[in-house]
Amino acid sequence: MSLATSPASAQPMTASRVKQERRKAFLDTRMSYLLLLPYLLLLLMFGLVPIGYAFGLSFFDTIDMVFWGPTNYQFVFDDFRVPASVVNVLTFVAIWVSMTVICVGALSLMLDSVGRRAATMLRTVYFLPGAVTSSAIVVLWLFVLDPSVSPFQPILQMVGWVSRADVISGIGLAGVFALMAYFSASGGWIVVFGGALASLPTEVMEAARIDGASRLQLALRIKLPMIWRSIVLMGILSFATGLQLFVEPQLMGMAGTQFAQNDWSLNQMAFQYAFRMGDFGASAALSTMLVGSSIAIALVIVFATNFYKLD
Repeated sequence: MSLATSPASAQPMTASRVKQERRKAFLDTRMSYLLLLPYLLLLLMFGLVPIGYAFGLSFFDTIDMVFWGPTNYQFVFDDFRVPASVVNVLTFVAIWVSMTVICVGALSLMLDSVGRRAATMLRTVYFLPGAVTSSAIVVLWLFVLDPSVSPFQPILQMVGWVSRADVISGIGLAGVFALMAYFSASGGWIVVFGGALASLPTEVMEAARIDGASRLQLALRIKLPMIWRSIVLMGILSFATGLQLFVEPQLMGMAGTQFAQNDWSLNQMAFQYAFRMGDFGASAALSTMLVGSSIAIALVIVFATNFYKLD
C-alpha cells in the first residue's frame, strides 16, 4: 500500500520544494540589486550623466552656442600639441602599468609567504603613502629627487646627479611621474591582493606542499594562476587612471621653470581648452575621446582574457 502511494505523495513535495527554491533565488537576486543600488545611483550621477553631457557638448560651439557637428574633434586632431601629449601619456602608462603589475604582484606573493603578523605590518607600511593626496605626493617627491636633501643622496650623487634638474632630466618626466604614481597607488593594491591570496583554498596549498613544492613554485605555479583576474583588473584600472594624468605634471613647475609644462598630458590639454581658451566644446571632445579610449581598451582586454568566464 505504501509503495503504491509513495510516488503520488512525493510529487506535491517536489513541486513545493521547487517553488521554495525559486522564491529563495528571487529574493537573493532582489537583495543583490538592492545592495548594488547605491553604486548604480552614484555611477549614474557622477559617471554616465557627465559623460553623456560632455558628449553632447562636444558637438557645439560653446562660445556662440551653435551646433557645428564634429568640428571640435577636428580642432583637437589638428592641434600639434595633442600627438606629443599622447606619446607622453602612453609612455607614462607603459612604465607605470608594467612597474605596478610586476612589483605589486611580486611583493604580494612574497608577503603571503611570511608570517601573518609581519605581513600585516608590512602591508600597512606599503599602504600609508597611498593615504596622501596626489598634490602632497608631488611635493614630497620634489624633496626625494633633490640630491641636497634626499635620503638617497649617496645613490643620486654616485650616478652623477648633483641637482634636482639632473635627476629629473636623467629619469625623464614619464619615469618621475611613474614613480610618484606607483608609490601612491601600489599600497592599496597590495592590500587587495593580500585579501585575494588569503581567500585561496588551503587544501590546494597543503596538497602542493605535500607534493614537495617550494615557496617559489607555490607562488608562481599555484597562487599566481589563481589570482590572475585580480592582476588583469589592476592593469585595466591602472591604465584608465594613467590616461587621466593631471596633478603631477601640473605641479612640476615647482621643480623649476624649465619643467613647468601645461600641455604635457591630455587632461592638461582639456584643462587648457576649457579654462584658458574658454572652448568647452573642444575640451569636451578631447575628454570624450579619452573616456572612449579607456572603455574600448578595457573591453578588448576583458574579452581577450575571458575575464568573466567561470572556471
